[in-house]
Amino acid sequence: MLQRPKQSYSKLAKIVILLFSSLCIVITVGLSYFITTNQLRAEVEQANMSLLREVNGKLLVVLKSIDAEAIQFLRSRNMWTFMEDEAAEQADIIAINTRIGDLLLSNNMIFSIDLYSYAKKKWSHTNPFQQQEPDVDYDWINAFAQYKGFYQLIGTRKLSIDDSNTVFHNVMTLIRSYPLTHADGYRKGAVAFNIDELSIYSLIKHAIDPAIGYMFIADSEGVIISHADKRLIGTNVNDRFSAAELQASDEGHFSQNIGGTDSTVFHMKSPYTGWKIISVVADAGLSKPLVKVRNMLLIIAGALLVLAAIMSVTVNSWMFRPVNRMLTNVAKQLKSYRAYEREPEQMAAIEAGNIETSLSFILEDSSRMHRQMRESTPVIKWRLVMDALIGVRTKADELLPSLEAIGYPMHACQFIVLAVELDRRSEIRNANDLQLYCYALCNVAEEMINSECLGVAIEAREGLVVIMISFAEADSEANILRTLAVAELIKSYVEEQFKRTISIGVGGIAEGLEQLQRSYHEALSALSYKMILGGNAVISSEEIREPASGEFLRLLAMTDGIVEMLRLTDRDKMKRQTERWFEEMASVGAAADMIRQLVVQFMMKVVKAVGEIDPLLLDAVPTHQRFDLLSQYENIQQLSDYVIGQLGLYSTLLEEKRSNREKNDVIDRIALFIDENYMHSDLSLNYLASEFKLSMSHVSRMFKEHTEKNFIDYLMEIRMRKAKELLECTDMLVRDVAAAVGYTNVNSFARIFKKSTGLTPGEYRERELERDHI
Repeated sequence: MLQRPKQSYSKLAKIVILLFSSLCIVITVGLSYFITTNQLRAEVEQANMSLLREVNGKLLVVLKSIDAEAIQFLRSRNMWTFMEDEAAEQADIIAINTRIGDLLLSNNMIFSIDLYSYAKKKWSHTNPFQQQEPDVDYDWINAFAQYKGFYQLIGTRKLSIDDSNTVFHNVMTLIRSYPLTHADGYRKGAVAFNIDELSIYSLIKHAIDPAIGYMFIADSEGVIISHADKRLIGTNVNDRFSAAELQASDEGHFSQNIGGTDSTVFHMKSPYTGWKIISVVADAGLSKPLVKVRNMLLIIAGALLVLAAIMSVTVNSWMFRPVNRMLTNVAKQLKSYRAYEREPEQMAAIEAGNIETSLSFILEDSSRMHRQMRESTPVIKWRLVMDALIGVRTKADELLPSLEAIGYPMHACQFIVLAVELDRRSEIRNANDLQLYCYALCNVAEEMINSECLGVAIEAREGLVVIMISFAEADSEANILRTLAVAELIKSYVEEQFKRTISIGVGGIAEGLEQLQRSYHEALSALSYKMILGGNAVISSEEIREPASGEFLRLLAMTDGIVEMLRLTDRDKMKRQTERWFEEMASVGAAADMIRQLVVQFMMKVVKAVGEIDPLLLDAVPTHQRFDLLSQYENIQQLSDYVIGQLGLYSTLLEEKRSNREKNDVIDRIALFIDENYMHSDLSLNYLASEFKLSMSHVSRMFKEHTEKNFIDYLMEIRMRKAKELLECTDMLVRDVAAAVGYTNVNSFARIFKKSTGLTPGEYRERELERDHI
């Protein structure tokens, strides 16, 4: 009872498959034939038209080269002698004939060259069989005299090449006016280049296989000027082909029966010469590729029909019975956890209508499973990668299959960990925005990594992205270079697309998962060095090193000089020494935590030094939470600017304090010191600062504020006043006066004295003596 429906269904399925396959094959082959043949026919026609354009190009090159030679010939001195000079000598005639001979030898396309002077009625030619005077073959001379243009191309004409005028040669003639731009009525001569028709035909002779067609050239009037059958030269092409089709357009093709053979005529008009290049191709020759395609498609169709018949039988025998068995097993499995209506004895009779019902349970469970997998993939990925980074999972046969199952295949040979952090994180106020940046960064990193190797990226903690890259080959040096290249690509992409910068720490090579934790810590350590190197950098663990144990005390000792400059309120030196201190920390590769601790100790020394001068100054600068701010700076330059700013604030307070206290006392003592020591040549601002334990800038500023003069002007006034007294009251020599007021160079003294008084020292003394006598 159960076998008959199965056999009936099996036969029906076999017939349906066979009919459907046959229909698909026939439709496919038919469409392929029509599409292919149309495309091939279009390509063949395009190829023939391209062939005409190629032949036209060759023809243009030949004619233009001959025209260029004609123009050059007409511009020669010899041409003027022949055309216009009535006193031309035999040597000139020989020279121009020699020039013509050279042209004929250099260009085998030129059969002969003829010259005619309208001004002198003089004739010259290179045809040895030509009469002394032009005959009927040279009617062009009179015709060109009335021609409106500057040059003219004449179709094929016959030239006699024997003295009996019975043997002729076909030539095409290019005529040029002399002078070049003189029209009819003004021209003084003309030159005719007779071009060998056989040479022109050689350009088109092999363009088409003679077995399928031929090519020829006709002039603008339709007269054939070059043809394989020389008897047709001079006949009109319209006698053999459709004149309407040829004249309808400058180029194209049309079909015509020629001599009982269906053919396609291709034609194009040369814009330079006005000639028509025509090719005639038999349709049988054009159809050869199409016949081959048709026969090949018929063979393929027959083979596919036979294959379809075999496959319909095979599929029926190999598929439907296993499908019935599979569905029976599936139904049993579904019944174990679902209400399933069929009884076991009915399961063998499952037919097509029940397949959808039976498979719907599988599809529903599969869809639910994939949806749950997609939703939990990020969490699973994060957990697996973090377990590997912290050393919980160190076995490749456990971790890698799990990653591959969620769509992240990895190699098992070598690994490198990268730690990535957004620069200027404090500018991202919203935590959701920071999370979105990290999510996008993970996607970018995975896409760029997988183009070179295999890897995975996660957000390890807020604002920190960790990338794990795996390699298939154990080439440590090459793998490090690949990693650095990928890191640069990621950094550049984020800067270009996100308009933000990132810093990337690169860990060392991990030979296996058991070393992955070390690479992770190296990457984090390298990332922390962005405080020294600045943001927007790729920092490799191989490029950094921890400072020696004694480095901390040495670096801290460097701050003593900075504190001393603060006491002297010498801002310039204090700033330079501070910058040099931070540069030294960067050069020795000090860790970020060590830099912060050094800054803390240094600021404590600064506070102590300021408090010793005046404890009340510390109240003007709040210190609460100051050192907590140090952790917010992302690079060493920001930290340096902060420290210099704090030092500048303390320096300003000290200067104000001293200014209020020493305003009168210090200036008075400095002025007295200058009055007593002006004669010392080494008296300078630096000398005063050292003498009074102040900075140069402080002394200069105080001096300017309270005397309204700078130190140099003040000292010069005192010295000039003393010099005047010595010149007036003593007989000392000028050089002794200069030395007495602090000048070691008498010339410098004389120059300054004259600038101050308008007189030299000698002139000043003479003037004062004269006043005394009066």
